[in-house]
Amino acid sequence: MSDLREIVGDDLEPGELERLERVHALLERAGPPPELSPAMAVAPEPPTARIVPFPRRYRYTAFAAAAVAALALFGLGYVVGGGGGPDPLQTVAMSGPGAASAQLDLFEKDAAGNWPMELRVSGLPAGTYELWLTRDGKLAEPCGSFAVADGETRVPLNAPYKLRSFDGWVVVPAGNREPVLTT
Repeated sequence: MSDLREIVGDDLEPGELERLERVHALLERAGPPPELSPAMAVAPEPPTARIVPFPRRYRYTAFAAAAVAALALFGLGYVVGGGGGPDPLQTVAMSGPGAASAQLDLFEKDAAGNWPMELRVSGLPAGTYELWLTRDGKLAEPCGSFAVADGETRVPLNAPYKLRSFDGWVVVPAGNREPVLTT
């Protein structure tokens, strides 16, 4: 056991030397590991993969078939999806200072009595805005708020009101009552 103390030194935690001595005694009792068999002295060759060539003439046929399938699926999706969506019942043009403008497409009233709309806005500074219905030139009912970034912004909105009782549309900055776009 003194040989073990010479190998590990004297700076061990209390009890650590006793643990190492027990492990050392177990290893001595177990004896040396068995010898490696002569068959395992040299590593076997890794198996080689069998490569099946894909004839060139079928590559172009496969590519053409994939392209035809993709076009057919796109066409099917277009037909099933109803094309580009419903046509608007009415389009309202809006204008403002500078190059600010908007186009509001009103669609057929839905089963719940709402008028779905799509508002396309361009030329407004980035920020949050609100679309309002007006009566006698004054803000009457809100139709939703939206954020504007650079370029054109498209946003779906709706109006759950009887539109005949209003005389116009305006866009105002959020928290402000002064219109920046009017009909």
